[in-house]
Amino acid sequence: MSLVKVKRFAQVTIPADIRRKANLEQGDFVEISYETGHIVITPKKVSDKTVDWARKFDEVLGSVRTAAKEAGITAKNVDDAVKTARKKAGR
Repeated sequence: MSLVKVKRFAQVTIPADIRRKANLEQGDFVEISYETGHIVITPKKVSDKTVDWARKFDEVLGSVRTAAKEAGITAKNVDDAVKTARKKAGR
């Protein structure tokens, strides 16, 4: 447990060891709630709604398709690999 001081404008610093354990980095968001005598800080992932995620996905998928083609990987190879992976996973 770490002891921190509430500073001007109610700011607190999350100690480095706790930030590392929570995988918190500068710019990340956290949710703060109050639960029966405890202040709870929960890391949150926020999606940027200004990003066209479908377009970004298509761009990445295009890169994967190009790399697969250059490596000689066919759609049948991919289908076979997926079937094998599903069998191993028990699906």
